Amino acid sequence: MQQLFTKAGVVAWPLGLCSVLALAIILERLFTLARLRRLEERAFMMLQLALEKHDDEMISDPQIAGAPVAQVIGSVAPLRGQSQDTIEQNAEIAVSQQRLRMRRYLGTLATIGSNAPFIGLFGTVLGVMRAFQEMSTTQLSGEKMASGISEALAATALGLLVAIPSVISYNFLLGRVQGLLLLVQSHAAKLTPQLYNGAGPKQDSPLPELGEGPGVRASVRA
Repeated sequence: MQQLFTKAGVVAWPLGLCSVLALAIILERLFTLARLRRLEERAFMMLQLALEKHDDEMISDPQIAGAPVAQVIGSVAPLRGQSQDTIEQNAEIAVSQQRLRMRRYLGTLATIGSNAPFIGLFGTVLGVMRAFQEMSTTQLSGEKMASGISEALAATALGLLVAIPSVISYNFLLGRVQGLLLLVQSHAAKLTPQLYNGAGPKQDSPLPELGEGPGVRASVRA
């Protein structure tokens, strides 16, 4: 790795920066997604109890405030008693916001994985051009020419070394996000009905129409 970095030339610095940034994103997302999954399970059980007891303070408990399902329910809890469509639409919007939250920085990781090989290729082209220019001016031997091209190809190797782990990690993290998002959607689907079930206004039983009551029938018989 160090040998490739020293031979890659000018593109070694942007590729080195990309590798550090990609590693930071991978570690941060692994830690964050694992923490959110543990918090999600605990929040779901607490929210079930809170909705059954109509305890709004438990819904906003700081211990579960960071859980995705807690943020979804917290955004629709003020709509308690409104129509089912209104609550479900707002819940879908809240889940979409959690999707963006879980996929944070993954776009940057995908960009690094897709562009690192091109940065390395750019360094290779510059190295080969420089080698041919030196050969035309100083008449380099074949051995020195091969050495120059070998150093130029180190840029491509370094670009691939950065890109391959980034792409693999991106696909792995994307799978973790999809799994966690499905869990959040399942929890939200189980909890939101408690916000509108029985919330509609109760309809009074219709009064008997005149002429159909038992007293009227008795008077008619008489």
